[in-house]
Formats: sequence, structure tokens, C-alpha cells
Amino acid sequence: MKRLFIIHGYQASPEDHWFKWLASKMKKYNYQSVIVPLPNSSHPIQQQWRNRLQDYMENALDEDSIIVAHSLGVIAVLEYLSHANLTREIKGLFLVSGFAQPLNTISELDDFVQACNINYESIPARLIYTIGATEDPAVPINYTEALSDKLNTNTIKIDHQGHFLGREGYKSFPELFELIQNSINDH
Repeated sequence: MKRLFIIHGYQASPEDHWFKWLASKMKKYNYQSVIVPLPNSSHPIQQQWRNRLQDYMENALDEDSIIVAHSLGVIAVLEYLSHANLTREIKGLFLVSGFAQPLNTISELDDFVQACNINYESIPARLIYTIGATEDPAVPINYTEALSDKLNTNTIKIDHQGHFLGREGYKSFPELFELIQNSINDH
């Protein structure tokens, strides 16, 4: 079974933003989508998020798997994957508004970020895309670009003044879906 995992971020839930829209779009590619409900997203604890990711993904990831992560979910999933000891690479990793260092905009996440120990050389994904908004007040584009450098990829910049949130009009995310579609069709 082909699976898409969607990993939400800080102060979010599986019901938010474009997550359900993306899950429904993936049905036509025979993907079962799982929007992982991370605990206590208003006061996240890195080990709790890591445990939840492990609960959902430990025996479910294979060469057809795709993971989409948003914001704090990006660093959480990178930390999990870099220590997961998978026997095969997953198909793709799509990282939206990601960062890998403490943010000067949201200092309450510093403990979470500092608890992450990511081995960037061991991320088991054939394709890695990073996506950032040109004017993101929560995760400025330079943080996403710094993450891209660590992952040896280029940031896809979308002209948007925000953090790809539902309240900003992001109930759907066609640019992201197009990238995923292309990865499915090309590989």
C-alpha cells in the first residue's frame, strides 16, 4: 500500500490548513494518506513528537512512501528519519516552511529545536524538496534556505506573505500538489 504521511507543525492539528485537501487529492494515485496527530502542539515536546512519528511510521515506510511536513513538523520528521534505520529510501520528502535552527521569531520552540539531533547525511529519501514563502513572518525564507543547504537542495520560493496557513487562504496548496504529482509521474 502506498502511503502519504502529513506532519503538521506548531499550534496545528490534522484538521488545519491544506492537509485534508492534499490527502483527498492523493486518492487518485492510490495513496492512503495519514495526517499524524502530534501531541500537545501548543506546547510541543520533541521526544513526544518523535515517539508519535515512530508509532505511525516505524513499519509503514517503504520506497513508495511520501512525507509532507510543515513548519515545526519538518525538523521533527528530519530528526526521526535520520535515526530510523530504514532498509530502503522513501520516495519523497516535501518540507514546507522548514527550519533547522532556533527561530528569532518563536523563541518558545528553542528547546524543541535544540533537542533535535539530525544527521543530514542519513536522511533516507530519494527526492527532497524544500518550499518557503518569500515573506514568511514565522519562518523567514533564510531559515528555509539554510535548511536546504544542509539537505543539499534548493528552496522552491513561493511568492506569499505568510506561513501557508488556512487563515491566509491556504485551504489548498496546488503548488505543493504539482510537485508531488511530478515526483510520482517521473519516478
